[in-house]
Amino acid sequence: MNKLNFGCGRKIKAGWINADIQQGKEVDYSFNFDEFPYPLKDNNFDVVLADNVFEHLENPARVLDEIHRICKKNAIIKIIVPYYHCRGAYNDITHKHYFNEASFDNLVNPEKHYRLSEKNKFKIKKMDLIPTRLGKLIYPKKLRWMVSLVLGEIISLINVELIVLK
Repeated sequence: MNKLNFGCGRKIKAGWINADIQQGKEVDYSFNFDEFPYPLKDNNFDVVLADNVFEHLENPARVLDEIHRICKKNAIIKIIVPYYHCRGAYNDITHKHYFNEASFDNLVNPEKHYRLSEKNKFKIKKMDLIPTRLGKLIYPKKLRWMVSLVLGEIISLINVELIVLK
């Protein structure tokens, strides 16, 4: 099983192919994620992890297209991003995009939104809104989500898993 740690930074994963913009002795591939195509083979990966990467990229939709190219059919893509209504999304000046749960619907269902000529390349397998410590005090999850629309610092991260369709 080929697994890609996409945007690994210092979080090198043993048994994975580690890729980052930075070079390092344990980084297997170093390249700019905003330049296409990536120096990776087509239909190669079964799992891709992008942990706090997408918010730094110029064109997340184009990056997803490229990840689709390098993944096998039914591959799992795990994406973790800061939630738009939490200071973690804004306290890093290198963040270029902000995400909420609707962002991924826009990215993976292009015919419903802005890219009418494209077909779906992904299916959302699951999406979890990860609460802050304060957010964990608010139950049930639906109430937590409703409160997060008004108050910040309730949800900290979005953890989404996509299935590659080919």
